[in-house]
Amino acid sequence: MKRKDFYKLLSPLIDKLYTLAFSLLPDDLQAEQLVIDSVNAYLFKEKKWINSKEIELENKKEVTLVRKMIFKSLLKYFSEIGFRRSAQMPELSRSTELNAFTEFFSLEPKARLIVRLRFEMQFSVDDIADILELPRYDVIEKIHNSRFLLLHQRDNGVEA
Repeated sequence: MKRKDFYKLLSPLIDKLYTLAFSLLPDDLQAEQLVIDSVNAYLFKEKKWINSKEIELENKKEVTLVRKMIFKSLLKYFSEIGFRRSAQMPELSRSTELNAFTEFFSLEPKARLIVRLRFEMQFSVDDIADILELPRYDVIEKIHNSRFLLLHQRDNGVEA
């Protein structure tokens, strides 16, 4: 596949990646940089596969399947880089500009990403476990605990 074809496949995924990146690093510049670095890491590591893959861009079914596969693979690099960066910059989650989302950003970065992948992007628990290279029970636990914390914080905020 030519690089321009790869970018055509990737272009609809960039906004999704950015919103996920903002979940990990709630700063515009840092989120953009995370997306750029993730795509570059993917291109570097998967160069042989990308060059060997031939795809017909007119075949919508094939494009959809390849796009999903690329997105899942890309998320592996994305999460690895994103978790490392969020650990290096924990102060980003405590920004005063995030007052409307304090409950969400009070969760640990891994839990935030899991919640977004599960409930916004409709990934299965098994897919999330595969992407993040976590045991299935860890993913289920993080989903359950995050939902409980978010609902509990919301209910307490309404009563106060």
